Amino acid sequence: MAAERQVLLSSLVETDPGEVLRVALPADQRQSLPPAVQALVEQTVALEGTLEVLHEDHETGSRYLHFLEVHGQRLALSFAAEPPTLPTGTRVRVTGVQVGQALALDGSTSVQTLAPALANTFGAQPTLVMLVNFSDKTTQPYTVASAQGVFTTTSNFDLENSYGQTWLSGVVDANQATDVRGWYTIALASTVCDYNTLASQAKAAAQAAGVTLSAYTRYVYAFPQNACTWWGLGTVGGKPSQAWINGSLQVRVVGHEMGHGFGLYHSHSLSCDASACTASEYGDGWDDMGGAVGHFNAFQKERLGWLNSGASPPLLAVTATGPYWLEPYEPDSTNPKALKIWKSTDSTGKNTYYYVEYRGKLGFDSSLAAGVVVHTGTEGNGNSNYLWDLAPTTTTSDWMLDVGQSYTDAQAGVTLSTLAADSTGASVQVTFGAVSCAGANPTVALSPSGTQYVAPGAAVSYTVTVTDTDSTSCPAAPFTLQSTAASGWTAAFATASLTLSPGTSGSTTLTLTAPSTASGLYSIPVTAANGSYVGTTSAAVSASAPCVGANPTVALAPTSQWSVPGGTVSYSVTVTDTDSTNCPASTFTLQPTVPSGCTATLASTTLPLSPGTSGSTTLTV
Repeated sequence: MAAERQVLLSSLVETDPGEVLRVALPADQRQSLPPAVQALVEQTVALEGTLEVLHEDHETGSRYLHFLEVHGQRLALSFAAEPPTLPTGTRVRVTGVQVGQALALDGSTSVQTLAPALANTFGAQPTLVMLVNFSDKTTQPYTVASAQGVFTTTSNFDLENSYGQTWLSGVVDANQATDVRGWYTIALASTVCDYNTLASQAKAAAQAAGVTLSAYTRYVYAFPQNACTWWGLGTVGGKPSQAWINGSLQVRVVGHEMGHGFGLYHSHSLSCDASACTASEYGDGWDDMGGAVGHFNAFQKERLGWLNSGASPPLLAVTATGPYWLEPYEPDSTNPKALKIWKSTDSTGKNTYYYVEYRGKLGFDSSLAAGVVVHTGTEGNGNSNYLWDLAPTTTTSDWMLDVGQSYTDAQAGVTLSTLAADSTGASVQVTFGAVSCAGANPTVALSPSGTQYVAPGAAVSYTVTVTDTDSTSCPAAPFTLQSTAASGWTAAFATASLTLSPGTSGSTTLTLTAPSTASGLYSIPVTAANGSYVGTTSAAVSASAPCVGANPTVALAPTSQWSVPGGTVSYSVTVTDTDSTNCPASTFTLQPTVPSGCTATLASTTLPLSPGTSGSTTLTV
């Protein structure tokens, strides 16, 4: 809608309630403003509500979306720093700045957990699959029977992963892995990417067909390829959890999105050489939450309770030097499925551990390489999971600890060696040495810390500050800086490495350049790495530059005229909108001011204009 604005011809004064006021007002002052203005004024708020976390899975990247459901509203959350790794359904209290239906938060410190989400990772999982197509695309790319087959395989995958403790089930037919319904043709067009509307229309169609939605704890929407660019979308946790499968209905996609529904984040990898480490979002090639149809790794299963909880197989916490036997990871048994070894403790007191597994070519791991693999994960942080490069000083990544090979973490004071391996398992030697230096992940901070705006094709700069948090007995260390920019963006550091002593900080400049096609809010990770110790933060950048309003120009032609008393003269009045090009159109109200005794008439009292355009009318005096 065009902004309503007023032009006083005598003083060229402009008012524009259509622009966002970049001022945070107290609640009592904000309430005194007109309702139309209130929604556009920043306000500092503290709100309690239910968290919703979704994840978009693309072929070459991904992103998390956070929302807060409060008082019947669904507010989009934007984090300037790393968001908390909480699942959907968590009751939280957030503190931030609200503008309309958006809420800007500093990071995880702005979110307080009031009540955790209820876990839903054991037993039968009643699952409803809704096959839907669109008003302009009524194709049915697969049959109900073939869809049921994919979900039967996915259920078997979950059953094997959980060591017989979790599986998908139907409600109408408990012998089926799911209830597959449809095809339903919904009113939404395939040219629109609106997953919320798709879900609501699919559920309405299912209800109209007699489906009782409340009987299910997991909803899946499968549909032909539409305008959405992701291949899968899923809530992280949730009861019911929800998953959207865009076009490609296969176990790789369905198992992955159902993994998000259980509450899992991705299984990453960290590839290192002598100068730096590079993280890969889907880099774990032994895990369906990474890059292959394979068992979830031990850190992920521990989070789900499928290891080291109740009747689940145990993890073996290793604190003493010695050889340890690992049987293959896949089959169910009462023996330990992985070794868990302390790696480091960060500045908040959270521990990071090594998880050592022996993968055999069994079950859903049959197509994967067999051998000892090592992961890391930090307690309380579901998004901290990495497959570990066991040759960190070489340019070639080494993901398996072969027989005769050793990996040493000098800062943790531990060495891992594979002594023997065959189809029955592997013998892994764990050796602890004296630790004179206790390494830790550095901290990384950006200034400014909030969201910055940048025009498409333009650049924005940050000051990056790294703090060495190693123990005081450690030597000075080089920290390599890296930013994995979003697709099309470029990232450049003024200094690629900072050498720091424990307890000291150093800074450099990071310049991010947006592609010409950039649009929307981007979260761009920034890391500082010293060998295996990595600190991470994120830059929040909006590629939609803010609207910059300006006074219009007003011109009269002719500039002066003569008239006899009681006579009439006419002028052409031309108004030009000088707002920045990304501002909306505005309606300018013209108001003449004339000497006492004179009268003035405008042929038109308003002119609707877009930025950079002009309009004219006639003034008669």
